[in-house]
Amino acid sequence: MDWISELALKRRAQRTNVFIMETFDMRRIEEFKEATKEGNFSKLAKTEYTNIFDFNLQRNELTNLKNDQKLGGDPMFDPLKEIDNSFLGSKTIAIIHYVFSSQHADRLADYLAAWSQDVTIHTNKSTAVVYVSDAMLFPESLRRLCYQILIPPSTAEERKALLERDAEELSKGFEEMYKQKLKLTVSEDVIQASSGLDLHSTETAAYESFFTERKFTVKAFTDLKIKILNTYNLEYIQPQIDFSLVGGYNSLKNYIQNRVITPLRNPEKAQRYGVGLPRGIILYGYPGTGKTHISKALAKQLGLAMVKLTPADLFRGIVGESESRVKQITTLIESLAPVVVMIDEVDQIATPRDQVMMTDSGVSRRITNMLLDWLGQSERKSLLVGCTNFMPLDPAFLRAGRVDEICLVLPPDREARKEILLIHCNKLRQIPMVDKEKDAILSDVANKTFMWTGAELEKLVLDAARLAMEQDAKHVTAEHFDEGIKSREINERERSEGIQRMISTMKKLENVNKAFLREAVKEFQKGEKDESRVKALLESL
Repeated sequence: MDWISELALKRRAQRTNVFIMETFDMRRIEEFKEATKEGNFSKLAKTEYTNIFDFNLQRNELTNLKNDQKLGGDPMFDPLKEIDNSFLGSKTIAIIHYVFSSQHADRLADYLAAWSQDVTIHTNKSTAVVYVSDAMLFPESLRRLCYQILIPPSTAEERKALLERDAEELSKGFEEMYKQKLKLTVSEDVIQASSGLDLHSTETAAYESFFTERKFTVKAFTDLKIKILNTYNLEYIQPQIDFSLVGGYNSLKNYIQNRVITPLRNPEKAQRYGVGLPRGIILYGYPGTGKTHISKALAKQLGLAMVKLTPADLFRGIVGESESRVKQITTLIESLAPVVVMIDEVDQIATPRDQVMMTDSGVSRRITNMLLDWLGQSERKSLLVGCTNFMPLDPAFLRAGRVDEICLVLPPDREARKEILLIHCNKLRQIPMVDKEKDAILSDVANKTFMWTGAELEKLVLDAARLAMEQDAKHVTAEHFDEGIKSREINERERSEGIQRMISTMKKLENVNKAFLREAVKEFQKGEKDESRVKALLESL
């Protein structure tokens, strides 16, 4: 109820008499109506209200909560005009709900602007409390005249009290209906799983869980979170692969383990050494080198779910919609934290701002600024993993506090290629090969695929298997792999030059661990064994 106290304090300070309350939770509206009707808000605000109006925008109904009398009835009756007259003539508080569209906001905007600047209304201490799904539905000029309060989804104490009350009521109802005792319990795991949900959503998940499982399960709350993300067309991933299914890249995996995973899984240890918790990591590398694959494995190692973002998830065609969406998405993500946020093609939303063409009315720059503000928040609990094939990114995006590490993801070396082939043939799928020949075949394939990426190696395994299937062969053989290699053309020189440029770019960036960069290239050299193949890369370092 802290948000009600905050509203009361601001009302007493008379900074404004129009409050925009941002929330999706219908329960919060009922909480405030109850507190106002019972006089609790009047005591906090030290103002005795003559009228307490409840205006339901959807039904266009105006009710005076002092006597529960519905006003109007005349087709020409205008609830907003009635509120306006009451504001001017007496101490009135009006609770207006629920603004969730631009049409609702447009209908209210002129009245809110007038009320916020009217001396008589200030003198009367009349107050308008407007509940809205997104404050940005109102123009910026109006928002400056009002006081905005972002109502938190819920606290652990609120959810516990709500779930315990529901558990008691459901247990009692079950016993009355079925003449059987049922003891519903609210575990700490359930309270934690419901973190980030508002009270209405928490209760919804609890009831769904009860009617399907006859108990409160963690899965019910997780499923509801996934459903909420789906309404924003966001992908919620429960990673199934860990580092054991990432072939090669031992230096990179060890570096991420030591710099990112260990501090996050042992925060007390990180605090003892004063290093703080990691905030983000950028994986920079050639397309197909497995950056997304590594991101999922990182999340699995952490034991966290992942939310996948792309530029298309953020940009919308209608003016103002992109900015509103970014705010909604970042707020939702933080409500689900701790979670890994993987931003694919992060370069498209973190382009240096001096290089952005102002042909989109500044939308790209505003979105970048909003993301920077979110990533820089000290209370942010989500871990950013950005994947990109292009550099540089906006320097502000890469600064400490937003991103801790930038790691180069090279193409897999010979040993890594063999390991990747084994994973695709043995672990991720079962490719029929003669066991005694498998090691020699895959060693030979690894030697013939210099500068191939992990994605291309996966495609090669599938091509070889399809060729064997078309021939009704009993096993996939070396000839099938050779045929698959011949069907693809890899320009080794062009790809090597591209990797050289990436290494040179990494050397110029400030927050890159140059020692690790050298170690990664040396690992590539050692794994390749044929030094002549990687001579150019070594020279670039």
